[in-house]
Amino acid sequence: MNLRSLRYFLKVAESGSITRAALSLHITQPSLTQHLRHLEEHFGLPLFMRHGRGVILTEAGKALRLKADILIDQIDSLPSELESSQSRPRGTLSVGMPISWSELVTYPIIERFRREFPEVRIKLSINASEALAEAMNANELQLAVLVETDEQETFRSKPLVEDGLFLLGPAGSDISKLKSVTLKDVASYPMILPLNLTMVMRRIDRALVASGGNLNAVVETPSANILPLVGRGIGYTILSACALPRVGLDTAFEAIPITDASMTWGIASPKNRPKTAAVAMYERFLTEQVVDAVSSGRWQTARMRTQPQGGTGVEDGTEMTKLRL
Repeated sequence: MNLRSLRYFLKVAESGSITRAALSLHITQPSLTQHLRHLEEHFGLPLFMRHGRGVILTEAGKALRLKADILIDQIDSLPSELESSQSRPRGTLSVGMPISWSELVTYPIIERFRREFPEVRIKLSINASEALAEAMNANELQLAVLVETDEQETFRSKPLVEDGLFLLGPAGSDISKLKSVTLKDVASYPMILPLNLTMVMRRIDRALVASGGNLNAVVETPSANILPLVGRGIGYTILSACALPRVGLDTAFEAIPITDASMTWGIASPKNRPKTAAVAMYERFLTEQVVDAVSSGRWQTARMRTQPQGGTGVEDGTEMTKLRL
């Protein structure tokens, strides 16, 4: 048995077809079949059952797949573990950042990191929290900023910043005259929601149901379509405060704070991967950039939930009465 045979076995198990796996691996089908036969001879058990459309795993094959996944992941993580022993960041850094953080936090960090550590290759993913969480579960990210929930069992996570939530409507809707609304008030507005509810929207919906209400969804659509529909007066939506600058409130929209709800962003990393020097430094830069944005007033509605290493943060110990989503 060798690692190559195990990798080939996992590819066949994933594709359910020796033919498709051979094409994906760029090897001949007889060569792949020989590797599988050697594995079965090594363990003395059949690992696959053949059928008309391909192959399926036997019980022994299913057990091997679980163990092989762990073993290959540990082997693949060795470079990162060795890299983590270096005092200066180097190698590849894979990070995920929220879409709404781009101008305020993400771009300044990337600029600073590239200036100070030009030898590090950065793989940056900017996406919704749910997509970043999926990428981290697939071992595609070493660090990500995610909405804090109680569902992140596979991640190490520490809270970073608490952000306000706003009700966003079209210009001329006069919601700005109200100055603010409560979460219960939101139930009376026709809402345009993401087709697959985000973590925050799911929490809001559950909170409203618990209080006898619910979100009045009139349109559900992919996230990219929400703002154009709000701008046309079709309905309203909910955004975090840090997302407002990119919306263009001076033209097509009005926004008011939801006084009794907030969301917390946290820094997350996979439990099964060690933090490299590059990850640790990026986390430090990230925390310092958020502290600067909050303390300078550029992120007015936010409250720090952590402090930068060796520095003084702007932690506010006052208990908040908001529903933290």
